[in-house]
Amino acid sequence: MSTKSNLQVMAELLNVFSQRLRQARILKKISMDQLVSMIGNSVSKQAISKYEAGKMMPNSTVLTALATALDVEPDYFFRPFTFDLNEFKVSFRKKSNTSAKDVNALKVQIQDEVERYLEVEEILGKDKETVLQTDGEQLSTPAQMQRQARHLRDEWHLGYDAIGNVQDVLEEHGVKVICTVAPNGFDGVSGIVNGKAYIVVLNKNQSHVERRRFTTMHELGHLLFDKRFAPTLTLREKEKLCDAFANEMLLPSIVVQTVFSPGEKLSTFEVRRLQVVYGISFDAIMHKLHDMDIINDSKYKTYCIRKNHDDAWKQFVEATYYKENFSTKFETMVYAAAAKDLISTSKAANLLHSSVSTVRKHLNVI
Repeated sequence: MSTKSNLQVMAELLNVFSQRLRQARILKKISMDQLVSMIGNSVSKQAISKYEAGKMMPNSTVLTALATALDVEPDYFFRPFTFDLNEFKVSFRKKSNTSAKDVNALKVQIQDEVERYLEVEEILGKDKETVLQTDGEQLSTPAQMQRQARHLRDEWHLGYDAIGNVQDVLEEHGVKVICTVAPNGFDGVSGIVNGKAYIVVLNKNQSHVERRRFTTMHELGHLLFDKRFAPTLTLREKEKLCDAFANEMLLPSIVVQTVFSPGEKLSTFEVRRLQVVYGISFDAIMHKLHDMDIINDSKYKTYCIRKNHDDAWKQFVEATYYKENFSTKFETMVYAAAAKDLISTSKAANLLHSSVSTVRKHLNVI
């Protein structure tokens, strides 16, 4: 009985190692041949293939060489998986020229970032379950999503005010926001890990603040309402519903009604002011004005045509004006864990993808 148990443990360990090795290689964006070369041809490509297939385990010397070549700690290869990456549907904008290699690497990177975040929360004893309300009527129209946004604003006591920092607001209400370095074309993704951890992942390289804020709220829409969308809806229709939710969360319709009246001429100054105050893009405001019949089809069409044909105008309306910093909650948690001696300095450095000297420099325990 004991031998069988040991065999099971070894089999599970080998399975984890094989998957982690493959993921580390994908994250590094290298082939098996390149990996063999990077470890000085100490093993063959066939051996790497067997490692990744879970048919063989390397000795300690090769394991150390693999870790060095792939820029991971040796214990990374044996870290248990805490969730299924398929819970996150990673996608890119249509016009993105991102390669399949970049997409696969990003998926692995997201899994790693999420696992690190959840690990630190657990160390700090802050891994409490978050139960967000998702029960209710079936959703199929933008108007329904706007009502959901207004209800959530009331529930979170936001009133009609601008949301100063979107990430902080989500974090305050149990949604974990993780920022990762990603290629252009990727804005964000979300998922519910193990049925309890609500997570939004954002592209740290997204410099257009209004778009980043919109993406955050759009992904919140998916987290809250994906299970309530009508089964007949297409993926594109679901995306539009989440857009409607995000738009209303950032800029309540009642605010727009106090500023604009149907049929009136608009000044770019008025639109820009809303952008600056509410942190929502010029484009999204114009889309909302059209949806609310404040501007008619003809005016909105003219706006879109001008933007597509006048580069100066396009640059003007797509400029970012809102000021908002990325959340640093993960970094704060890691340093808190190190200060409380819950983790070592080297562990903190590993979690932060940083050096031990950098961590020591910034730790400054009081």
